[in-house]
Amino acid sequence: MLIFLTACFFSVILIQTTDVKTLAGNGHARSDLFPPTHWSVVLAAGRSQAEPEIAQAALAELCQTYWAPLYNFVRSRGYSVHDAQDLTQSFFAYLIERKIYARVDRQKGRFRSFLLASLKNFLADAFDRDRTLKRCGGQDFLPLHEEKVEEAESLFQTHGAMSSEDQIFDRSWAEALVTAGLERLSADYKDKSREKLFNELSIFLTGGAEPLPAYAELAVRLGMTESTLRSHVTRLRARYREALRAEVRRTVDTEAQVDEELHELLRVLTRG
Repeated sequence: MLIFLTACFFSVILIQTTDVKTLAGNGHARSDLFPPTHWSVVLAAGRSQAEPEIAQAALAELCQTYWAPLYNFVRSRGYSVHDAQDLTQSFFAYLIERKIYARVDRQKGRFRSFLLASLKNFLADAFDRDRTLKRCGGQDFLPLHEEKVEEAESLFQTHGAMSSEDQIFDRSWAEALVTAGLERLSADYKDKSREKLFNELSIFLTGGAEPLPAYAELAVRLGMTESTLRSHVTRLRARYREALRAEVRRTVDTEAQVDEELHELLRVLTRG
């Protein structure tokens, strides 16, 4: 899995930012795979105090995607599965109720850094922490499915032996990014009635214990020529690299920060 993740980040960093479309009116580049609801929306609303419901919706969407890294960090502090779940859920309520996002310094506006610093402050506040556990979490602020908890706990068991809490968080974040890119790419193919094609070809993105299927054999199964199949795989990989860049773009405030964030997460993955 590490080899696959590292390869994804190496290849996505090589893509020039001019390969993606520009979001009209604000100078931010973006992929057409993603709606323009990202961290810069939250920052803008926080600075102007305007349209807080839009900022909160964007914040909730991002937090839903990156729930697992926060949960893993809380677990690394020694909390039980149940308490970590309640604390992670109520942390989002804390962000919204106190409008913590409005205090972000634009020059330090990465969503990942903001979340981790805010979570540390939240856990250090004994009053907020104890009140959270007594009221059984902020379930109303962020819907949570049982499978998400199970996946996050599995991730913690895999990386829990790492040397620092921050490493666990960053590694989990990188894996959540890869998963988010895959899910959005899958949805894009489904919208274009190409879900079966994506399911057949996704192994060329995710790899696995089994060897990759032979192009000739797979082409016959899909009823296309081998050259057409190779074109589809090339296009899928290019779209996935674009999806990773676009996902990162949703969590930073400027285009320049996209490459910086990708390089930082690559460093985390190759650190082992």
